[in-house]
Amino acid sequence: MEFLKVNLNEPVRFDSAGEFLSESNWTHAQRSIPDYELIIGVNETVYMREEEQSFEVGPGDILLLSPGRRHGGYQASKPGVKFYWIHFYFPDEPATLSDEEMKLEAEQISMRPERSFSVQDLYLPRYMRIEQWDRINILVNQILHVANSNYWTHQSLNYLLTSLLVEISENVLNRLTFKGTGPKGDVNFNKILEWTKIHAAEALTVAEIAEKFNYNKDYLSRLFKQNTSAGPLEFIHMVRIAKAKELLSRTALPVKDIATEVGFTDEKYFMRMFKKHVNMTPSQFRNAYHRTFMNNV
Repeated sequence: MEFLKVNLNEPVRFDSAGEFLSESNWTHAQRSIPDYELIIGVNETVYMREEEQSFEVGPGDILLLSPGRRHGGYQASKPGVKFYWIHFYFPDEPATLSDEEMKLEAEQISMRPERSFSVQDLYLPRYMRIEQWDRINILVNQILHVANSNYWTHQSLNYLLTSLLVEISENVLNRLTFKGTGPKGDVNFNKILEWTKIHAAEALTVAEIAEKFNYNKDYLSRLFKQNTSAGPLEFIHMVRIAKAKELLSRTALPVKDIATEVGFTDEKYFMRMFKKHVNMTPSQFRNAYHRTFMNNV
């Protein structure tokens, strides 16, 4: 896999963005463009080829296409295929890193005495599955909203897009710098964390999670605090709220249905928890990101 290394002294330059949806079989046109294009899969699979490389971009996958390289579809996508697309330019020519070079960079970063906020470059993959999808989704919808809201501030979209690319870069660095290392105090905690995320919409209790993994309940609570800065129930609420934010920004489901979908049986309790975590109501959050541009050709 290739990575782009981009200096962050200036924000990237936004060009255009939208949300693509096709209700029939669809194949991307063959073309070459003068700017970079970021494709983020949402539903079904986009079958793309750039020069001689082929990619399957499914939900949660990202693909970064380069200027001057011919790309297009090599197979028809199913009806309902949906993805976000963003065109932009880098202020300076990025460096290209091989997989091994990227691993070396990540290793050097991880060895710094002060690692927090020490990186001054973006590390962007040509193709990758995103793990922190909820944050990516919210940033994309904010970009689409601002792009269609006639903001006065000149650099608004440049900085928002740069923030999105920083989030992707953080995904890359987290994946490489933490690979093979366990969390504080317990090497099995990642399994517990992932299982909790998957089952967060169910009626989970701390005792049930502890029993599932043969842990003492108090010890499990301490592990969550050490590794997530939240107790087990608070962590579950965070996962549920993140999913609710995604559904609010990309669907028209009623708030009551979203509450049930993410695991809250009481709509009023869901609204209280949402406001506690997001500092606005679900309806206010939805209205903040309602302006998008959708195309189907």
